[in-house]
Amino acid sequence: MPSRTSWINKELIMQSLRSVGWLGIVYFIGLLFALPIDILGKLTNPNLTYYNNIYENLFKMQYPIQMGLMFLIPVLLAVFLFRYLHVKQPADFIHSLPIKRNKIFHHTLFTGLGILLIPILLNTLFLLVLYWITELNLYIDAADIFIWAGITLLMTFLFFLTGTFIAMVTGLSAVQGVLTYIILLLPAGMFLLVTFSLKQLLFGFPTDYYYTIKIEEYSPIVKAAMLENKMISGWDALIYAVLTIAFYFLALLLYKNRKIESASQPITFQLLQPIFKYSVTFCAMLVGGMYFTEVQGQGYWIWFGYVVGALIGYYVAEMILQKHWRVFHQWKGFVVYLLVIGAASLLFQFDLFQYEKKVPESGSIKEAYVGYSYYDIFNNEAMVGSVSKDGFVPEIKRDPLLKEADSIKAVRNLHKAIINKGERSTGYDRMPAFFYYKLEDGSTLVRSYEIDQDDLEEYYSDLYETREYKEATNDIFHIDEEKIDKLTLHQEFTAGKTVTIVDPEEIKEAISILKQEIYNESFEDQNRLSTFSVELLLSNNQRTGISVRNTYDQFEKWLRDKEYLEKIKVTADDIEWIYVIDKKEHTRELMKADYPGDIFPKLKEQGTGLELKEREKLNEILENISYDRQKNPYLVGIKYKGQPHVDVSGLTEEDAPSFVKQAFE
Repeated sequence: MPSRTSWINKELIMQSLRSVGWLGIVYFIGLLFALPIDILGKLTNPNLTYYNNIYENLFKMQYPIQMGLMFLIPVLLAVFLFRYLHVKQPADFIHSLPIKRNKIFHHTLFTGLGILLIPILLNTLFLLVLYWITELNLYIDAADIFIWAGITLLMTFLFFLTGTFIAMVTGLSAVQGVLTYIILLLPAGMFLLVTFSLKQLLFGFPTDYYYTIKIEEYSPIVKAAMLENKMISGWDALIYAVLTIAFYFLALLLYKNRKIESASQPITFQLLQPIFKYSVTFCAMLVGGMYFTEVQGQGYWIWFGYVVGALIGYYVAEMILQKHWRVFHQWKGFVVYLLVIGAASLLFQFDLFQYEKKVPESGSIKEAYVGYSYYDIFNNEAMVGSVSKDGFVPEIKRDPLLKEADSIKAVRNLHKAIINKGERSTGYDRMPAFFYYKLEDGSTLVRSYEIDQDDLEEYYSDLYETREYKEATNDIFHIDEEKIDKLTLHQEFTAGKTVTIVDPEEIKEAISILKQEIYNESFEDQNRLSTFSVELLLSNNQRTGISVRNTYDQFEKWLRDKEYLEKIKVTADDIEWIYVIDKKEHTRELMKADYPGDIFPKLKEQGTGLELKEREKLNEILENISYDRQKNPYLVGIKYKGQPHVDVSGLTEEDAPSFVKQAFE
């Protein structure tokens, strides 16, 4: 009978192992020291606290080593395994053998996958043995070991298949390595560059929101770098598995159609060369725009950066493709590129999609939010209804999203006022304004601005003085008073002045009065000085607090009636001196100073302002000062006893006592 020929060619496998087998050994030893040996050392060291050194998430164990191996080994393996494609003599030799291309490709590919698979499986086995024979099972579950193994396999296979695909696209090993990392980072990098440009081109584009909330979704390398603190989801795992399979089929297709003589060519397929050239041009253009905008600090420099970046990118790409520097006669393609990009930029310049003027209709809004950033929304969304693994349940479940008609109307009016003003604030007093809408159809609308709040005080006042907004922005309205163990009053300016209240009835009275004070507070009152703060200790050791402003007369009266006020309030006895200056007379000194308080001792020596010594005048000043130093005509320097620095507050024309106004007439 005729003998059957095995599909497996041992010589091809041995040839690959001789050239790259050492990478598998390095990977195995690296994982061995990063996990089994490190865990065994911690378990047998009586001087270490186990639970502080062995983690449920095994990626925390020697995290830099694990990530270094994951990012480096698969890509190096792909580069070395397929190097024969990039050197003419080996390429000619391998493909002259009586072996089909399909077989050569799969032998090389599966050898690489095996080199990655075996170290991970062996270390998984060692971890399971430690789990069964040591106390490791007290700190992790067996599932944690399998999760680690599964994610590590998935990510290394993805990186390896990406490198394999790039090996087919290029004829240079160095270019293969660089392009592999570029492809893996490209979605996140492009996302960052495009969103930066959109911030400059579109008024209200929320760049920071997208950077933080979305950027991790666009790159497997970024996802892998976050494994120490955040595991990939099942959906992410499915996407990466699909990408791995897709890169396999693409690599196989390109390998079958790749010309042997394309070795040493930067881009092996003619069809891909213009894609490469204009992709490099586009990325360089965005980098140039970002660079000049950040360096010069003015938005219009972005256009200069675009042109310079695109020019550099275009000719660098041409040099790579032509493999020499004499390419400056290739200018027609660059002109066409500029015309196309220029036409596309008109869409943003004239806001043809009405992005900048978009404000949702009232009837389409389910919930709305306005604040200084997105953190308040997403921190609270994560907290509401959450229970940690150790059973901890947060007591403070504040929902910052507004749902009532009057609140949503105030948000929309403020948003429309910012749009109608239509100016990007670049002054010293600019403040962030972040808008977030959840719409009835399930979609969201997000905008972010930097504005001068004083120009919009009317609209902010309408919003701030709605009952729902105050409840949504203050933790005190979302605390079960029965679960407050202690209320502590802290003096803001002088150390040592503290009052602690533990009587449940007094705590309830204090909370009730503070709530009413917040309801009564106007938007302008926010700039009033906080004379002391209230800290609430809850039964599960959570803490929250509230600043008590000098306009909280009811609360101050309650403290006086309970004989707490004299123990906590700042009085003239706590002050070494107060010095008032007319700000416009000292503009130069204030501009040069790192902090306004630094110049007050010198001004006091020169006698250019008003020094206050009488107890009645000191107390009157303390009752009227505010935080706002920029808009107020007077600055008040206060040197508290026992404090080395001078605190500086503002004093409005309206609140300034008559003796201050008379002193500067």
